[in-house]
Amino acid sequence: MLLINHRPISIWFFIMKIIALVLLLSFAQESQAKGIFSKLKEFKSRIIKGKKSKNLPSTSVLFLGDSMSMGAFGSTLDSKLRDAGFEVHTYVAGGATPYYWLSQYQSISSDIGFWEKTPKLERRLKKIEEVPKVEDLLNHCDPDIVVVQTGTNLYSSLRSKRREESDNIKLVQSLCRDMAEAASKGGRRCYWIAPPESHPERFSFELQEQMSSIMESSTKPFARFFDSRKVTEFIDPYPETDGIHYGPTEAKAWAEVVVKDFIKYAGAEAVGRKALDPNEPFDNKLLKIKKAEPVDPSTIVWGEIDVQVKLKTKTVMPHVKSVTYRSCLVLYEYEVIKVDSGYYPYETLRIAHFGVYDRKYTSKSRYRVGYEKAWKLMPLNAYPSISRIQMFDDLEIDFDKPIYFIKQD
Repeated sequence: MLLINHRPISIWFFIMKIIALVLLLSFAQESQAKGIFSKLKEFKSRIIKGKKSKNLPSTSVLFLGDSMSMGAFGSTLDSKLRDAGFEVHTYVAGGATPYYWLSQYQSISSDIGFWEKTPKLERRLKKIEEVPKVEDLLNHCDPDIVVVQTGTNLYSSLRSKRREESDNIKLVQSLCRDMAEAASKGGRRCYWIAPPESHPERFSFELQEQMSSIMESSTKPFARFFDSRKVTEFIDPYPETDGIHYGPTEAKAWAEVVVKDFIKYAGAEAVGRKALDPNEPFDNKLLKIKKAEPVDPSTIVWGEIDVQVKLKTKTVMPHVKSVTYRSCLVLYEYEVIKVDSGYYPYETLRIAHFGVYDRKYTSKSRYRVGYEKAWKLMPLNAYPSISRIQMFDDLEIDFDKPIYFIKQD
């Protein structure tokens, strides 16, 4: 029997396996090294790209609001926009309307709060003597988009009894149009946030619908209009609450919906600025400074004012014997010449004077129409004991204006 020696063949196969394994490991290590190097290059490029993107200017936003933005709604909107990468300049004034922001109207103070937050500072004040004008803020902040939250304080103008309804509508239309136009100057974009739903016993649904319609048609040529009534519902009781301002939970939810719509608008429809209209005037106009009307009187905290006035109308002085007690008040109406300090937006002012004191006529009972005087005044209700005294008043009914009394030492 022939015996064959297989040992050399086994050794040869073993050597071939070793060589194949070495080659395989070498190839894998080379591929892995290339993969790591490739990933490092990719990671480095991302870092460089990230650094470059950080150097690019972010979209700048000027956010203007009233007392609706003083709490959770405003703070949520402000923080969400900053988190999304916008450069935000926030200015919120309690009671504000276009009267406050537009330079064509006299400067107005706010006694019910002011909030300013920019990339450099933040401050909250109980009172500010002059709410900044939108034209000045555009020059200072140079925003790409202007967000305007307003409207609730215009209901008083829309339902005023001092004018015909048609004139009320024209007034609100012009205020909204002028504000949106001013905000969009220089090719800027304007995003208009209309009021949320109010309690129907505070403002009827018909009035609210009318306000939304007026605002939308007036701002449409200049702004993106967001109707907050479509995404809100006022659920708190009235008159236990004011029927206007939302609690933190509801206000935050409202803001989050607005932010989503704004980011979509800013990203897709408002990239950069519009081409400038060659007919748009940029010269400094000589504006006639008008006297602003106030906000809803129920939202105003009336305080001390220092004014110069001229007597316009007097209540007929009662006979001493017709006075129930030893003294009485009489109501006079004055034309406002100048407001030296404090907030008073009307053109006329009513002051209660002692016409009879201790059964005798006072010097004020003898004031004649045209008499001019400067006084420091306080609301009559600041003096409870005086406000309970019998008052004679035959002036035209006007529930909007507060009654003042000469400040007591």
